[in-house]
Amino acid sequence: MAGNKYEPAPGDHLLLMNNDWSHTDIGVISRACRSAGARLIVLLNDIIPIQFPDWYKRHDVTRFTDYVALAIRLADRFILTSKRVTADMEEHAAGLGLHLPDLKLVPLGCDSARRSKADGRLSDGLETGRYILFVSTIEPRKNHSLLMDVWRRLVQDGTVAHSGMKLVFVGRSGWMVDGVLEKLHSHPDYGQSLIHLDNVDDGTLSLLYQDSAFCVYPSLYEGYGLPPVEALAYGKALIASTGGAIPEVVGPFGLCLDPLDVEGWEKAMREWIASPEVRTCYEAKAGEFVARSWELAGRETLEATLAPFPDEVAPARERAP
Repeated sequence: MAGNKYEPAPGDHLLLMNNDWSHTDIGVISRACRSAGARLIVLLNDIIPIQFPDWYKRHDVTRFTDYVALAIRLADRFILTSKRVTADMEEHAAGLGLHLPDLKLVPLGCDSARRSKADGRLSDGLETGRYILFVSTIEPRKNHSLLMDVWRRLVQDGTVAHSGMKLVFVGRSGWMVDGVLEKLHSHPDYGQSLIHLDNVDDGTLSLLYQDSAFCVYPSLYEGYGLPPVEALAYGKALIASTGGAIPEVVGPFGLCLDPLDVEGWEKAMREWIASPEVRTCYEAKAGEFVARSWELAGRETLEATLAPFPDEVAPARERAP
């Protein structure tokens, strides 16, 4: 019931979710669990603020870094969402001279498994099959800048005009985005062949996925990457990046390119726009993709939380190397 104070009890398994770092004193929680004989489990989607601090506000980096360091020392188990995040955590812990506790891997789910045609109508002058879709919060890490550079080149060489294709960004503005938004709003094709939709409901997003020509996702680094999974779940040909866990998540179902290779992205997007048959094989691959449901992800998270611990892992104790 709302307002009730939770007190750990013997045998409890307490799960801290990914965003708890911003308002949770993990030291206090750990002491309470240890005193009660309860277990402390921490779920993390990534440690990107530690790896790439320039993409985040300084105080957020400091708080997150401290949280993760304490979690490594105090948690009985981590639940991580990809092999890439697992490797990142192992490297980070080693750098701190610490051993990780018990680890469980539980990939995320996806709500966008193939479904019947969404109701509604495309807006902003969009036509079915004549736009490329990029779904992401606008922030430096997501690499909108690369797509804007590529799009300028494709406009200049006539690819866009000849095809009637548009590039659509879908997502709200995040943090530290002044430079990205300035570049977007000053782009010569902004509002014409380059569109930004920042307040899209689930039904509209579903329609945008279904009616797109193909999807792109050039993010510089991800601990998982849900939009690429959503694109594949809708059966869409996908060009994604090699940043972080994206190749692991996309697998053989999409084309993955270096997120810093402007020429490579330009070449691939030009080919896919000018010669739709080139992307046909990726549409066929996407048609074979089977997305994990959130129901499955939730069930596996619960199982990982409640799973027995190895005998050598002591409850809620601080770890030394």
